[in-house]
Amino acid sequence: MPGPIKKRKKLKIEILKHSGLNIFAAVEVSKLPVDILDILKAQNIPHEAQDTLCIIGSGGRDLWKHLTHPLNEILHPIDNFSIETMKKLEDNIQILFPHPQWNIPLQRIGRFLNISRASLLGLDINKDYGPWFAFRGAFLTKTKIGEMKYENFNSPCETCETKPCISACPTNAVAKIGESFKLNLCADHRLKLASSCADRCLARLACPYQDQHKYKLEQIQYHMTRTAHLKKLSNYIS
Repeated sequence: MPGPIKKRKKLKIEILKHSGLNIFAAVEVSKLPVDILDILKAQNIPHEAQDTLCIIGSGGRDLWKHLTHPLNEILHPIDNFSIETMKKLEDNIQILFPHPQWNIPLQRIGRFLNISRASLLGLDINKDYGPWFAFRGAFLTKTKIGEMKYENFNSPCETCETKPCISACPTNAVAKIGESFKLNLCADHRLKLASSCADRCLARLACPYQDQHKYKLEQIQYHMTRTAHLKKLSNYIS
């Protein structure tokens, strides 16, 4: 007699959405661009061609509602929450981000999967959530789930007529089309005593695209004033 039919494993993707991680995309590793594969290989990240690479993110204010407040920065609350949620999807996944040693090219992968496009703000912009989104996790799975890419789109910065982010930036750090964001100018001003951008980015707040998803001030201030974030920012001062 034939043995029992094994049910095909499924990734419990709905868990992500119910946890505020409302952005998800996936692709077979073998279909990644060569430049991304080279970065994975250079860091000795264990992967096989048939593995599926999954990227998760959060858009808007939903994730903030699922976190335990007040947040304890020492415990890396958002990273830990993302890791714990990813582990609920399946028993055997290889988490690539957040990871203490690996640094995968999230923006490149996100743009390949049409999660985001470059913006004038020096950060990526999402079609549905504008600049109010972030990459929260990446993992590899051997479960076959098929390619899940978002619809192709152009950066809304290209068709924005007023570009209020440029005039709102007090340091002229925001790039014009075809220029690079001047991170050193931004960092220098941000870290000054009584800076107008100490706990918020005035340029980001001025962006009109999908501004209904704008983070609440409490959420903005947490991300902008984290000690780890400020230490990283200090490396860019000219």
